[in-house]
Amino acid sequence: MNTSRVLIAAILAAGGTAGCATSTEESAYAPYAEPYAFVEPGVASTTRKEAPAFIHTVDGQQPLSSRYSIPVPPGKHVLEVYFSSGSVAGSPEKHRKAVELQAAPCTRYRVVARYVSLVNPTDWEPVVYSELIGECAAKFSTKPVS
Repeated sequence: MNTSRVLIAAILAAGGTAGCATSTEESAYAPYAEPYAFVEPGVASTTRKEAPAFIHTVDGQQPLSSRYSIPVPPGKHVLEVYFSSGSVAGSPEKHRKAVELQAAPCTRYRVVARYVSLVNPTDWEPVVYSELIGECAAKFSTKPVS
């Protein structure tokens, strides 16, 4: 009977400690607790000869989903982007490019591939468009960077 009380007390103490550790970890990694930036694929434009670029890594780490907005803290980041129109022409290295990004607070960055021709998808350059994230700017009273 006494050992069961000790066991229950140990389980409750471990649960309480784990709960505290989880809340501390969550606050340390809360991307929206401070001004943030987003990186995401852009939209296609046949007029500008642009197509969405696949965001393979951000600072060497693969995002959970490269299809949607990827929150990043403001500052310098290196994106590895990939573009292919479905053709397998050229070496794999020609389909990947690195982009250095100086992320400003409360800014969304959309990455596209500007191509010469979809027939030869190895001739392309990454282009990054930026826009203010209104909710973030309002929450943190951030002024737009010009």
